[in-house]
Amino acid sequence: MSRAPERVVATSALVIGTGGAGLRAAIELTERGKDVLMIGKRNRDDAHTALAAGGINAALATVDPEDSWQQHAADTLEEGYRLSNPLMVQTVAKEAARAIEDLVEYGTPFARESDGRISLRFFGA
Repeated sequence: MSRAPERVVATSALVIGTGGAGLRAAIELTERGKDVLMIGKRNRDDAHTALAAGGINAALATVDPEDSWQQHAADTLEEGYRLSNPLMVQTVAKEAARAIEDLVEYGTPFARESDGRISLRFFGA
């Protein structure tokens, strides 16, 4: 297998990962005037977030009206054998709905229910 020739690239920020989290980070950095380079192991249209089978995992209360970021955080900590940083898990769970709304505005094609709601997929705990 032949390798592509090496090249040197200068950038203000390097984002590793082209799924939802990487995309959101790149958008934020770009809006702050940074020159951003994103790299990922998959093709541009093959990011995990957009292709997640059955939906995304976040507390949107679109399927279960009693769903909450607090329960999402608790489930995440439990499923991670309590090895995760609790403050980080809380922050991500609390901000997930807003981040997903931002990604929708930027055109991320999330899986949807027949009535248009973003599909949710329940994991672990």
